[in-house]
Amino acid sequence: MTTSSDGGGPARAAGSHLPDGPPAFSFLTTAYRAADTLGRTIDAVLAQTRGDWELVVVDNGNDDAVAAVVEAHLDDPRIHLVRQENKGAVGGVRAAAEHATGRYLVVLNADDAVTPDFCARTGEVLDADPGVAAVTCDAVQFVDPGQQLLARTYLQTAGLAEAPEGAVRLGVADIIDGPCPYYSAPIRREVWDALGGMGHDTDAPVVHDLEFWLRAILAGHDVRLIGDRLGLFRLERGSESRPLDPDATEEFERQRELVLRRAADAAADPDAREALDRVLRRLTYQQAIRRARVAFSRGDAAAARRHVGEAHAQRPSARTGALVVALRVAPGALSAVHPLKRGLQARVARLRARDWRARWSRRRTVR
Repeated sequence: MTTSSDGGGPARAAGSHLPDGPPAFSFLTTAYRAADTLGRTIDAVLAQTRGDWELVVVDNGNDDAVAAVVEAHLDDPRIHLVRQENKGAVGGVRAAAEHATGRYLVVLNADDAVTPDFCARTGEVLDADPGVAAVTCDAVQFVDPGQQLLARTYLQTAGLAEAPEGAVRLGVADIIDGPCPYYSAPIRREVWDALGGMGHDTDAPVVHDLEFWLRAILAGHDVRLIGDRLGLFRLERGSESRPLDPDATEEFERQRELVLRRAADAAADPDAREALDRVLRRLTYQQAIRRARVAFSRGDAAAARRHVGEAHAQRPSARTGALVVALRVAPGALSAVHPLKRGLQARVARLRARDWRARWSRRRTVR
C-alpha cells in the first residue's frame, strides 16, 4: 500500500523548490524497527538546498511506529510511504525503487543522513555529463547522542588519506583494493534497471553493494568518486560489515573474497589482478591475527601459536616474529596481539593510500 498526501509542505531549506515534473532524485529508504532514527533521516532530505527530489520510505514490517513517523511528514507531496511485510533490506530497497519516479536513485538507510548540499553537489556532476552513471562521495561517521562527528571520514577509515580532486572515474582495481563506494550515491535509473538494482540475483547478499559497483564498472558504466563529505552514517558494532560473531566475520570475508575474485577474473586487467593479490595478502594476515585472538580467548594456546605463525609467514615482521617466540615460551603474551592489530590497521591504511595516490597520478582528473 502506498500512502501520500497533497497539500502544502513544512518550511524548507533556503533555495529549495518543488519540481514541476518528475523529480531528479529518488531517495530509497527501507525502515525496519527504525522509528527512533527515521525522523532524522527524513529531516536531512527535507533540508536539501535542491528541491527536485522525492523520498520513498518502505515500512518494511508493517510497523505502526515507523508509519506514524512518515505520516507526520505526508503534508509534503514529495514524501511517500509504502507498507509491506518484512522482506529484508534488499527487498525493502527494491520495493522503494519500484515506486520511485526520479532520474537518479539514492539508497539511504533509515538511521543515516546526508548533508543539505548532497543533491546539489552530486547533481552538478550528473547533469553536466549524461555519460556519468553514478556519483559516490565521502561520508562522516557519527555516534549518538547528539550526532557527534568522528575525526576520520569513510574514505580515511578505509585507508585513503587524501580525498581526490574533481570527479575521478573508478576502475575495477580501485574498488578491489580501495573502499567500497559509499552506498548513498545517485545512480541513473536506466543503469539501475539494466543491472537489476542492488542485490539482484546475488549469491553474496552481505556484500551486495560491493557486487553492484563492480558489476556496473565491468558493464562499462562510468562511476565517479568525489571527495566531498556529503554522507552521514552511524556504524554500529555488530553490523553486517563489522559483525561481532567470528563465524559471521568469516562469512562476510568469504562473500567479499568471492565477489572480488570474480571481478578480477572478469576484468582481465593486470591492475585488477595485482589489486586482488594485495587484498588477499592483507586479508590472510588479518584473518590469522583474528583467529589467533579467538583461539587464545578459548584457551587454545597451540592454535593461537599456529595462527600467529601463519600471519608471520604471510607478512614477516619483527613484531610478529617476537609474538611467535613469546607464544612459545609464555602464552600469556598473546595480549600483545591487540596492539599488533592496531599497528596492522595503520600499516594497511598507509599502503592503501600509497596505492591509490599512485593510480590517480597516472590518470587525468575529470573536473
